Amino acid sequence: MQPGYVYFHPHEVSAIAEYLGISEARFTRAYDLSWMPGSKLWALEAADGQGCPLLTEDRLCSVQPVKPAQCRTFPFWPELLDDAARWERTKAYCPGLDAPDGRLYAEAEIRQLRAEASEP
Repeated sequence: MQPGYVYFHPHEVSAIAEYLGISEARFTRAYDLSWMPGSKLWALEAADGQGCPLLTEDRLCSVQPVKPAQCRTFPFWPELLDDAARWERTKAYCPGLDAPDGRLYAEAEIRQLRAEASEP
């Protein structure tokens, strides 16, 4: 698993907390989210080699219906789509990229996800 961060817009924190049946304050404490004032986002660190703490033991998203835009739009982020070398580096740790039996996305779907990934 790659270390990194999962970023949440405040409305996503609210939606996830509601989905989990806990308060926003409890969610941010339980998952050790950090407020990033400059970006106005919450950040969850996934640096322990286990990936996002919201993943289940089976590596599935425990908040799938309300997962944050960062997760929902991956790998159709502009920085990956616009840089072939970066796409290739990402493939090295994400076996789902270009998987022969993976889902194929229509161009319109990719454009939509890319646009969502670019939204502030």
